[in-house]
Amino acid sequence: RIIDTLGQGGSGTTYQAEDLQTDQQVALKALSLHRMTDWKMMELFEREARVLAQLNYPNIPQYLDYFQVDTPQNRSFYISQQLAEGQSLAVLVQSGWRANESVVQQIAVQILEILVYLHELEPPVIHRDLKPQNIIRSPDGQVFLVDFGAVQDTYHSTFMRGSTVVGTYGYMAPEQFRGQAVPTTDLYGLGATLLFLLTHRSPAELPTDRLKLDFRSRVQISEKFADWLEKMLEPDTEERFSSAKEALKALRNKREIRRAKSNLSLPWKGLVGVGIVVIATITLLNSYKYAVFDALGLSNYVHAKIASGDIDLRNYLSKGGDVNSKSASGSTLLHWAAREAEKDVVALLIAKGVDVNARDNQGTTPLHNALISRSDNQDVAQLLIDQGADVNAKNNQGRTPLHWAIAYGREVAKLLIDRGADVNAKDNQGTTPLHNALVNRAYNQDLAELLIVKGADVNAKDNEGNTPLQLAIEHGRGVAGLLIDKGADVNAKDNQGRTPLHLTVLNSVVTVLHSVGWGQRREGRLQLAKLLIARGADVNAQDNQGKTPLSYARRSDLIELLQSHGGTR
Repeated sequence: RIIDTLGQGGSGTTYQAEDLQTDQQVALKALSLHRMTDWKMMELFEREARVLAQLNYPNIPQYLDYFQVDTPQNRSFYISQQLAEGQSLAVLVQSGWRANESVVQQIAVQILEILVYLHELEPPVIHRDLKPQNIIRSPDGQVFLVDFGAVQDTYHSTFMRGSTVVGTYGYMAPEQFRGQAVPTTDLYGLGATLLFLLTHRSPAELPTDRLKLDFRSRVQISEKFADWLEKMLEPDTEERFSSAKEALKALRNKREIRRAKSNLSLPWKGLVGVGIVVIATITLLNSYKYAVFDALGLSNYVHAKIASGDIDLRNYLSKGGDVNSKSASGSTLLHWAAREAEKDVVALLIAKGVDVNARDNQGTTPLHNALISRSDNQDVAQLLIDQGADVNAKNNQGRTPLHWAIAYGREVAKLLIDRGADVNAKDNQGTTPLHNALVNRAYNQDLAELLIVKGADVNAKDNEGNTPLQLAIEHGRGVAGLLIDKGADVNAKDNQGRTPLHLTVLNSVVTVLHSVGWGQRREGRLQLAKLLIARGADVNAQDNQGKTPLSYARRSDLIELLQSHGGTR
């Protein structure tokens, strides 16, 4: 149960929560893919959990658990720790709290003791982001070190947030700009934090001389403590204390500290230059962060965010996103844009080199998608076709775009036919577009006529043996006359042996279009039966059960008609 929000940063949000099973108050750190803005964050969050699991020290909140929660649209990672009572040094200073030299030294001793423990582990654990926000002080003066995944905070806030760079430089040792971190790196971070307590200012705001902080005139502390603090803050690792143990011993013994030489072992211009190169390199990596998302298999998440508007498509493409990346369903961004009738987005993706014939896991192409969701999507369909979309591409069910276009009107179907769509293509069920047109709930008389006029095979059979004429009779469609005029076999049998005349007798009411020239009129079964017989229907054809049309006749007028033409039972 979430009680309160303790903090929020680049690495996620930390909550005060209650474990409902144990009633224990815990700190719950959460990282959501929905909020993740940098590709390193997930990796480092998992590293933090692994590090915490091996630690056992009173002033480091105890690790409890690491887990993840998946939802259809998101994945969240959680680290659960014992809750450290108190407030961070940053919050205390912000509230007006001031620490004298004695209190600052007490804090330094406790943190150094923690660092001695961490640095003597095998391998050593380097915190890398010692700063006021990561040190909690309880009302009785005890301090706790938290956030062992904060390298991601440093990485993120230093290199990725422009205006906040100044606010974090002060706590980072110069070697971190070269991508290096050694145990004495934590000494620099601690020294900078102590300086913040004494000045109430970020160390980055203080004047420097060749990367060396010039703070003495701004603090009221003893000369020996100032010397000690200066050695903690040496830009050159060779001039710092060699270890946390040495720094702790020097602070406790209050021995005289040897002042460092003024010349740095690494020229400051070179160091700054290296720092700039590192910043540029990491900025470059961030510029291609979506390429890494795709490589990590997070395309499904990215696609969902683009579709919802949380990620700008142009930003995604400019930062290395793969224009042909596929979601878990195998669909590309073009599949989505085509389905949503986003013509401008479709044009952008095409300009970026998207595969207009890409197939998802169902074998569906973007052109299929353009034809299944909206009846006014002809512009997108035409754009895709103009750019090379295959009008006869078949999905895993063997259906072409024309099969799917049947449900959405004459104009888009006409476009496909005009651009070479096969009007006689069969899907895995043997169904042609004409079959589809006749069974579709959104029946379109003009569309059925268009297919017939454009050369649809009026005698094509599906896997159940149905011809278009049989389906027209069964579903009461008004093109039976036209089909017969175009050569439909009036004696064709389906897999049950039924002819069109069988179906006419069985069916209740049908609509007959005698021919294009005659116009349309609604007729009953008697009129259609007369038409079929006139065109040569066998009145004694037997189905698989040995039954003739007369065997199914119940109305006297149909019985009379069939008998008058020699029908028998």
